[in-house]
Amino acid sequence: MNQNADNLIDVSVVIPVYNEEDNLPALHRHLKEVLAETDYCCELIFVDDGSQDRSLQVLRDIREVSSAIDIRIVQLSRNFGQHPALNAGFSTARGSVIATIDADLQIDPGHIPAMVDKIHSGYDFVSGIRRGRGDSFLFRRLPSRALNLLIGAVIGKKLRDYNCPLNVMRAEIVQAMREYGEMQRFFKPLAVRLARRIAEVEVRHDRRMAGVSKYSFLNLVDLFFDFVTNFSKQFFQKVAIAGFGLFGINFLIETLYLILRFPLSIIPEPLDRLQATALIGFIFGVQLLIVGVLGDFVIRIYRKIDSKPLYIIKKVW
Repeated sequence: MNQNADNLIDVSVVIPVYNEEDNLPALHRHLKEVLAETDYCCELIFVDDGSQDRSLQVLRDIREVSSAIDIRIVQLSRNFGQHPALNAGFSTARGSVIATIDADLQIDPGHIPAMVDKIHSGYDFVSGIRRGRGDSFLFRRLPSRALNLLIGAVIGKKLRDYNCPLNVMRAEIVQAMREYGEMQRFFKPLAVRLARRIAEVEVRHDRRMAGVSKYSFLNLVDLFFDFVTNFSKQFFQKVAIAGFGLFGINFLIETLYLILRFPLSIIPEPLDRLQATALIGFIFGVQLLIVGVLGDFVIRIYRKIDSKPLYIIKKVW
């Protein structure tokens, strides 16, 4: 690994950690081996998200004996969740390229160098696509796919796997995200929205070797509502557009019918079903338009008055 004289960092790898004491030594060893084979000057940023096991002590022990790669440990004051923990890591990252990966070893860190190379070839954001998943279809993969479709529809940019934790992006994307307040709670859709060129690569996803998953079905439901809350401005804007379109189409249908019915007498008999359908569509369109406008107005107020911190850093080593 190339250590620049002025200690410039090429790649910062941010890893949120919550009760992963058994996986951390193997993860560190694997990351060190993978990054040592590159010409990049790298740092590892482990964010302890209020772990209740020995994860923090294990990280400190690893940092004490590690000399081949720069390691930083960010300790949060309590458990804030995966995405706030990532944002805490971003706040201390020094690299021009930033990578994210979970600490559970379900995804091979060996994919990181190739994804970094894609950034240097002109992409702004590179996302993994998990293959070979061993998770439950009903309680993990199916809700994950539904959430993936929802995010793509709201953001307007489709990814095949919005929930993959392995991502690589330019530091400029992270800097731009800091201006978006609460929307940072769901960092990947925001990063994808800000990126101009996006690439996806397939990555191997295996079963856990140790520890337990932090995402249950209820966690995914909570993630869904978290996304709707933070990106509902775009959602309500789309509702308003749909309402306006429905209103306009049915208004034109009703107007055309009246012209053909009375001045021109082309339609001699009243078409009751057509009139009823157009009237219902007209009313429903007006309702959607009102809901969309009011929803957008409420979200604007919410963002102005909500100033809770995403995370609180207790200590950095």
